[in-house]
Amino acid sequence: MEFIDRLKLFIKFQGLGQTKFEELVGFSRGYISKVKTSIGADKLSNIVEVFPDLNLDWLITGKGEMISSSIKSDPAEQSIDVVEEDAVEYKNKYLEVLEENRSLRIEIEKFRKIIKLKEEK
Repeated sequence: MEFIDRLKLFIKFQGLGQTKFEELVGFSRGYISKVKTSIGADKLSNIVEVFPDLNLDWLITGKGEMISSSIKSDPAEQSIDVVEEDAVEYKNKYLEVLEENRSLRIEIEKFRKIIKLKEEK
C-alpha cells in the first residue's frame, strides 16, 4: 500500500470525503487526487495539526497502527480533560484568594481597633 492509499484510508476512517478533508487541512480542492507518491512536510504538518491522533509513521511508511496509541482518539475527551484540569486549578486559586482576602480583612480590623484606641487617648 502506498502513501496516498494510506492517506485515503485515513480519510475514509475519519468518515470524511476528500473535499471535506482538503478543506479541513487547508489543501486546495482536488489536491489529493493530484498526489502521486507523497506530500511535503508543510502539508503533513497541516494534517497532524488537525488530526493529532494520526500516526505519521504509519502514514509515511505503513509501519504501526493508523491511530497513535499514545493519544486519545476522541478530541472531545482531550478537551474535557483540559477543562477539568483548568477547573481544578482555578478553584484552588480562587480558594487561595478567598483565604488571603479573609486574612487581610482580619488585619484591617486589627488596625482599625488600634487607630480607634489611639484616637480615644
